[in-house]
Amino acid sequence: MDLYHLKTFFVLAKEKNFTQAARRLFVTQSAVSHAIKKLESSIDTPLFIRQGKTMDLTPAGHILFRSCEKIFYEIEKSDQEISTYRKKALVTIRIGSTVEFGASILINHIKPFLDTHPEIHLDFYLSADLEIPLLRDEVDLIIDCVAHELPSIERIYLFQEQYVTIAAPDFLERHQISGIDDLAQVNILSSDKHLAWWRNFITAIPEDKRSCFKNVVQINHIRGIINAAMSGLGIGFVPKYTVIRELEEKSLVDPFPQIQPNADHFNIFIKKEKLEFIKNKALINYLTQIKPSEFGVG
Repeated sequence: MDLYHLKTFFVLAKEKNFTQAARRLFVTQSAVSHAIKKLESSIDTPLFIRQGKTMDLTPAGHILFRSCEKIFYEIEKSDQEISTYRKKALVTIRIGSTVEFGASILINHIKPFLDTHPEIHLDFYLSADLEIPLLRDEVDLIIDCVAHELPSIERIYLFQEQYVTIAAPDFLERHQISGIDDLAQVNILSSDKHLAWWRNFITAIPEDKRSCFKNVVQINHIRGIINAAMSGLGIGFVPKYTVIRELEEKSLVDPFPQIQPNADHFNIFIKKEKLEFIKNKALINYLTQIKPSEFGVG
């Protein structure tokens, strides 16, 4: 098997699209198609099932893909180790994170790591959808509060993410909010109309109180929810670390301090093969050594 053909197969198997694979490999689409035909011919076995615009791996393709993962991750690992002998060599880690955590916490706390490891360059990918970029190797690891239960992915616990309800003090006074039942009178600020965003609060209150969420205003960004609450548009629900300053300054308050919402868990997710990379080990060690209080979380 030709190594170039294997690399082309590996990228196409992750992208499942000839145009995107060609873009990743910096070649033409016909070059990708030609390489795959040559590879399938050399082993006398089809590797892809093509149905219209969709494609998937055949059983033989799945076997070869697993082997390619080991082959190319070993090559990448070797390249990283060899780079330590090069003069002024830089290795890159592409780190994925949820938008608010990445922008307000991770980036603000990463400089000590870079000061200690001048040989490492970091690129950041901030998104609400991180699983596909991780599986496609568009990022090396991700930090997420969503569970990614996949056999090829390792999970490393970081901290609990505490949530809090928020409202402007004059809003609470104007609407005379004194209990959960009063939520029926005001706007509920949520990232979705079905209140999946509020699930950690809803599951923490009695069942007979869960029908009071009537007027839902959708705002699909945490900072938007915070600003809307400060402007008196309604009551929001956000990760506590995002509003520590506002709570301390009392520009926002928790209208239901007696309710303890359920917490989510932030974890590092990384492909098992990439756990062995020296650069990734260094970053994971740094992140897991930081105390949650330094991140401003519970």
